[in-house]
Formats: sequence, structure tokens, C-alpha cells
Amino acid sequence: MHLGKLTAKYIIPIAVLAVIAISIVSIKFFVIKVGADQVGVRTRVWGVSRGIVQKDYGPGWHRAISTIDQWDLYDITVQTLEMAKENSGLGHDERKHVAIRTADDYDVEVDLVIKYQIKRGSAWKLRQDLGVGERYKIIVENETRDVARSVFGKMVERDLYNPEEKRKRAEECRTRLRERLESRYIEIIDVLILEFRFDQQLDRKIKNIKVAELDYVLNQSKALAAEQRGITQTIEADTEAVAQKISADKEREVTVLDAETTKMVIEYLAEADKYLIEKRAEGDKYKQQRKAEGELLIKLARAEGEKLRREAIKGFGGDIIVAMEAARNFNLADINVSTMDLNLLNVDEMATRLGVSDERGKIQVDTTTFEEIKQLLKMTKEGVGKLDPKSEQWLKDFEKSRENATLKFGN
Repeated sequence: MHLGKLTAKYIIPIAVLAVIAISIVSIKFFVIKVGADQVGVRTRVWGVSRGIVQKDYGPGWHRAISTIDQWDLYDITVQTLEMAKENSGLGHDERKHVAIRTADDYDVEVDLVIKYQIKRGSAWKLRQDLGVGERYKIIVENETRDVARSVFGKMVERDLYNPEEKRKRAEECRTRLRERLESRYIEIIDVLILEFRFDQQLDRKIKNIKVAELDYVLNQSKALAAEQRGITQTIEADTEAVAQKISADKEREVTVLDAETTKMVIEYLAEADKYLIEKRAEGDKYKQQRKAEGELLIKLARAEGEKLRREAIKGFGGDIIVAMEAARNFNLADINVSTMDLNLLNVDEMATRLGVSDERGKIQVDTTTFEEIKQLLKMTKEGVGKLDPKSEQWLKDFEKSRENATLKFGN
């Protein structure tokens, strides 16, 4: 019983260790891992269908029985082929530069960088045509050298320092490499030119040519600058002339507008003065007309009054008016009147003596006339004195008018 318990105690760990060991052996001898940057190609070395499996195996774990399966792993990322005199660190392998001879017989060294990768889904074809290993890299390098000599060998010394020509040759090199390596299942991404190196003689010649070209460009630039300065001066002169013309046009327009405004103001003032004069003339004319009409009415009224007065004087009322005027115009000085012969209080008698006649034997005198005659009698009674020459003349005219029944007034 004790032995059974001891056996169970050690058997379980041993079994676990055995399973782990079998798993490790199985992983090592029965599976293979393809990395994320790789592609796998499987070849059946034993079995009914032997040969390369016509497909690429992507990243992950795959069956790999050592006696049955053979695996080849390829880099599926973009790879770099650097063909330079000194390694720049762009690629993992040190390559030498490409030596070419130009069309005008100059030796030139070219440093190139080639970016390429294995076509996706074609790794098994690459394995089938080229075999195992990295023979495709040697093919890429050889094809690159051959194409570079062919393409860059067409260049002459003038093309060696022409950036546009360099880009053109690099594009041509990339195109021709694609055509050559397409059957090798390699895809060319790009071709970059790092540097052109020349011998000392060509280098001096190129430098002299570059200096001459730069001098030519400099002279052209100076000539262009002088021409541009002339153009600038012409533009400045034209601009100044245009500015002066604009200023003169502006001043002329302002002057014209000022004159037109002054003319309009004068015209408006003249029209206003004319209107005012016309209205004043119309007012004066209306005033004169109304004044003439008023004067005419006054004259007509006076004439009519004179006419009526003369008609009244011809009748019975005329004698009364004459008597009243005679009494009003008395200017008595020292006079002696006898009340025996003249009763000054008898109005009818006094009126008769002053020239008023009445067939009926009496006169009707209004209050105003009576008061005036009464005042005249009072003055006579008080003995003012004898009459002045004017009053004497008036009495004579009055006596005469009694006879003619008409009184003519003097001044």
C-alpha cells in the first residue's frame, strides 16, 4: 500500500514532463514557424506527390516533418541593394560601385541604391526556378550592373551634372530593370542615384564648364536685372505720369465741378433775385393800382361831394351854408352894434341879415349852426372891435352874394 502511494506520487510528474518533452520534440521536429516578415515554401521530399507545393505560406505555424517536408524561408519585405564605394548604411551588404564609361570616353563611378522585393505569391516559383538560397540577390546585382552600364554609358560630360538628366536616366534604369527581373519574380520599387565620381581631369573640366555656365547665368541674371531695373524705372515713370494725370484730371474735375456749382448758384441766385424783383414789381404794381384806385375813389368821392355841395348851395340850404361861413369867418375888432336896430337874439332875423331867405318867413337852423351864430353874436356884443381887412372883404362879398344868390369863396 505504501509502495502504491509512492509510485502514484512520482508517476504523475514524470508523465507531465514526458508530455512536455514530447511537445518540444514535436515542435522542433514536426512544425515550423514562419515570421511576420517572411514567406515559406514547402517541398515534399517523401510521399505520393513529391515536389514543391505551389503556394506561399504566410506567417504562422506549419507542419514540418523532417523526413517528409522541407521548408525554405524568404524575406518578403522591401530589400535594399546598395552599390556604392562605401557602405552608407542603407543596406546590410557592402557592395561596390558601378564603373561605367561615358559616350565621350570618360571613366565615371556611380553609386546606386536599388529597392526591390519578391513578388507576393511567387516565392515558390522563385524557389522552383533558382533553387535554394539567395541566388536571386546575385541576379539582382548582376542585372543592375548590366543595365546601369548600358543606361549611364549613353551620357556625356554635360549630362553628368544635369539633375534633370540624372533623374531621367534613373527612371530609365528602373524601367529596364523591371522588364528584366519580372521573369525572375522580383519587383523593382525604385532606383536612386547617390553620387557620380569622375577622374581629376574630367572633374576639372566639369568644374570649369560649371563655372563658365554659372558666369553665363550670372551675366544673364545681371543683364536681366538691368533690364528689369529699366522696366521698373519705366513702370515707375509711367506710374508717376499716370498719377500726375489722375491728379490733374482730379483737379480739373474739381475746378469744373466748382465752376458748374458756382454757375448753378449764380443762376439760382439770379432766378431768386428775378423772382424777388418780379414779385416786388407785382407788389408795387398792385400797390400803385390799389393806390390809384383809392385816389380815384377819393377824387370821385370829392367830386361827387363837391357836386352835391354845389347842388346844395344852389338851393335853400346854400343860403344857410353861406350865412354859416360868413358867421364863421367874422374877425371882429372894435365894433359898436345898436340893439335898437338889431336884435341879436332873433335868429331868423340874423339869418336873414346874413343872406338867408325863406319864402315861408322863417329858417330852420341846426344845433351846430345855432351855436356858431350864438358865439358870433356874443363876440359882437362884447365889442371885440372893428373887423380886419379880410373880414371886411368877406362881408362885402357876402352882401354881394345876397344880391346874386351865389357865394364865391376866396382863400
